[in-house]
Amino acid sequence: MTPALDLVLARVGGRTVLTRRRYRWPLLVGRVFDDERGGVLTVQNSAGTLIPGDVIRQSVEVVDGGVATVQGQGATTISGTATGAEAFEDTRLTVDATGELWYAPAPRIVTPHARYRQEVRVCVAPGGRAVVVDAVVLHPECGNADFGRYASTVEVRGPEHDLLAVDAQSLDAMPTARRAPSAFGTVYVIGLGDVPTWVPSDAVYGASTELPNGAGWAVRIAARDGGALRTALDEVLTTVRRGGLTVAR
Repeated sequence: MTPALDLVLARVGGRTVLTRRRYRWPLLVGRVFDDERGGVLTVQNSAGTLIPGDVIRQSVEVVDGGVATVQGQGATTISGTATGAEAFEDTRLTVDATGELWYAPAPRIVTPHARYRQEVRVCVAPGGRAVVVDAVVLHPECGNADFGRYASTVEVRGPEHDLLAVDAQSLDAMPTARRAPSAFGTVYVIGLGDVPTWVPSDAVYGASTELPNGAGWAVRIAARDGGALRTALDEVLTTVRRGGLTVAR
């Protein structure tokens, strides 16, 4: 199947640019804007939603000294029907020994009856750096009677595609505890180390996990709603950009 997104970003003439730019519906790609760190690229889902049976395959590579932030534009809704099929996103991220990728798609919003699964493979060569965001928000109208399923698997691999770490999570029922969080996110930090401290606000829970085989760190966030999750994700990314991260417990 032809990928819906196939991008390569590299440093050319002192700035990060797209050296390969292929995409098709439902994804749209704008131009690369410069910031103080490198290039910023926004990928938009023109439909604003994934429907039952959608299969979206994506590939993003950063090479030759490129420093790129690839972000989404607005949250993407996962639509569902009582008998609908699963929507699936398959994402491959590759960073060479000279590259740096900040991959921060907007949170997926899971609506009633929605069934959603994603697989993300991150391949980073020694010397390369990557920060990857995985975030989901449960729609307020979701309940036990009409909740579908959410599943996410993130693999971290080395330069020979050797498997270093697997992080998998799934949810097939609504949290039932009083005041249970309804928004969840993980920030995977690969090749950047861990230095200063991020202190979660009262609206979120936060914890850090060292990934096996020296693959990096995972910073986990559970929040009361999507707004609190977005704020916490921004705080974590800002802290990492300033030089690393550990989470105060």
